[in-house]
Amino acid sequence: MSEILEEDEITSDIPEKKKPKKELSRKKKIIKISLLVVGILAGFFVVGTAAVNCFMVLVEGRHIKELDAWKEDAREGIDCIMVLGCSVNSDQTPSRMLKDRLDAAIELYHASPQKILVSGDHAGQYYNEVVVMKDYLIQAGIPSDQIFVDHYGVSTYDSVYRAYHVFGIRRITIVTQKYHMYRALYLANAMGMDADGYIAKYVRYTDQFSRDLREVFARDKDFMTAIFKPKVDSPMDPISLEESGDITNER
Repeated sequence: MSEILEEDEITSDIPEKKKPKKELSRKKKIIKISLLVVGILAGFFVVGTAAVNCFMVLVEGRHIKELDAWKEDAREGIDCIMVLGCSVNSDQTPSRMLKDRLDAAIELYHASPQKILVSGDHAGQYYNEVVVMKDYLIQAGIPSDQIFVDHYGVSTYDSVYRAYHVFGIRRITIVTQKYHMYRALYLANAMGMDADGYIAKYVRYTDQFSRDLREVFARDKDFMTAIFKPKVDSPMDPISLEESGDITNER
């Protein structure tokens, strides 16, 4: 009897010792493979993001113009200057960033008068970027009928898409800050426009590092958006720049 028990003990000990080792080995392999896959995907993401950003900056950087070069182009004829919107203050004045964009557009207009399209977010009764933008330009002496308003420019892509499809613009000068300019130009040229850019004066704005970081990933997103060109969710009735800009004052 004791011999049988001893044999049972021996045979029962074997799987108990081997089983945990096999499970541990299997788990280690799964973890190693998972980490390898995650590492490869992360590597592709980092390389892809860097490639897209470098490509966009290099390709579109040549479309950014200084004032004298822009005046030469303007003599040949452009459809309009488009100012891209951003936040406004609670007292219905432009934020510092938006003011700098508008001041750059004013500088261009005085150098060579052109139609101006202000495109921004008119989210509701109490938030309206574009009326603040147009009022600021009027106060600078630009005639109201020369300023068109796009109330549905809720993103850079929406502004560019509507400039092409709603306002019929084919040759355009975009005004924004440098960090934002490359993506805006890329979208406009991908849409089919002949787009140049004029940069608002350089200022290191509050939270600029976070804006720069977000822009890196926004370029990735809009690189793909420019390929598929999805239709935007906003009114699409055509508006002619040959008419008075005042017809666009109301949504």
